[in-house]
Amino acid sequence: MFSEPIIALTLVALLVYALAADWIDRSPLSGPMIFTGFGLLIGPLGFGLVDPVAGDAVFVLATATLVIILFRDAANIRLRRKVDQRETVNLTLRLLLAGIPLTIALGTAFGFALFPSLSFLDAVILAIVLTPTDAALAQPVFANRTMPEPEREALDAESGLNDGLCLPLLLIALDLSTLEGAGQHWLDHVGLFAGHIILGPLAGVVIGAGGAFMARHAFAWKIARPNSRTPLMVILAGLAYVGAELIGGNGFLAAFTAGLGFGIVLPRPMVQAASNFAQTEGTILTSLTFVLFGAAFLPAAAGSDLFWPAILFAALALTVMRMLPVYLVLEGTPVSPVHRLVLGWFGPRGIASILYLLVIADKAGYAPLEDIKAIAVWAIGLSILLHGVTAPLIARFYPAVNGGKP
Repeated sequence: MFSEPIIALTLVALLVYALAADWIDRSPLSGPMIFTGFGLLIGPLGFGLVDPVAGDAVFVLATATLVIILFRDAANIRLRRKVDQRETVNLTLRLLLAGIPLTIALGTAFGFALFPSLSFLDAVILAIVLTPTDAALAQPVFANRTMPEPEREALDAESGLNDGLCLPLLLIALDLSTLEGAGQHWLDHVGLFAGHIILGPLAGVVIGAGGAFMARHAFAWKIARPNSRTPLMVILAGLAYVGAELIGGNGFLAAFTAGLGFGIVLPRPMVQAASNFAQTEGTILTSLTFVLFGAAFLPAAAGSDLFWPAILFAALALTVMRMLPVYLVLEGTPVSPVHRLVLGWFGPRGIASILYLLVIADKAGYAPLEDIKAIAVWAIGLSILLHGVTAPLIARFYPAVNGGKP
């Protein structure tokens, strides 16, 4: 899939982006848009330098990307501070505990209605794939100080937490669908389900908190420093993932809970210092994942027979499927109706959804894979484009709907 010219071109694209980052941040373009477009350019729809079949390299890259992002985002959630911020906690819990089930329910209904070839469980799987939001596509929103802090913090916390909450639902639905097709009963695999949702988080907490405990003493004894060069987060995220998989747990849930344990045990300044390296690694891996999305996923979806139904579902996924639940669950809060619409709109789909597709592809015997992949890819592609264009507008839009107050 890769060759030296492709690697060289990708590195040149990363260099140009790094040198022009400030200008790009002020433009209607975004990093994911640029790298997805670059992937299209070198893929089968462009110069044909990349094989359209996503292989093991894509899975490894996307897995590493999400593992690092899950750990880093969880470590920086600042649970203790958020517990004291009742309004932020209230908004976050509403978005997670009520918003996620409503989003999945709506997505299931749309998928079941638009695609007769999908069973009910297949529609559930499609909805779950497109439920988690992507912080990488909404960074201009999180960094925008004109947005009220509780709303900004709630969006940020939701993007960090919903990946971990949706993943066990996806794994269970996927296992149930596979078992149903094989004529087996779900009770035969209770142990497998329990392993996913219990052993994974348990391994993550032990590794994350234990690693933070050792790091804290290493920093205190001055045998290590929590500076920007330490790969501590990346190492612990990888250990949590691999450790959980070795004992039958889920590695992604382990990476997320490891980050939570790390952030609770280690003082905030040390967490922020250790985040610098992980931030750099995560940014590079995220960019490469979007390159491969444009080079391998979009061309495959373009050849699907489900183009127009998939486009309609994608439009519904980015609007009604996300915005209606957010609007409803924030009823009775201080968030104004206009702000609720904005918060609902900024639920972009990206890295987590791409990885979820690869998780499905790794599941042997799942027949509807290609249809679900084609449908979800168009939703992710539209999200990269539309959320990338609209995110910078928030800086001008929010003061207008917030009475001009920062």
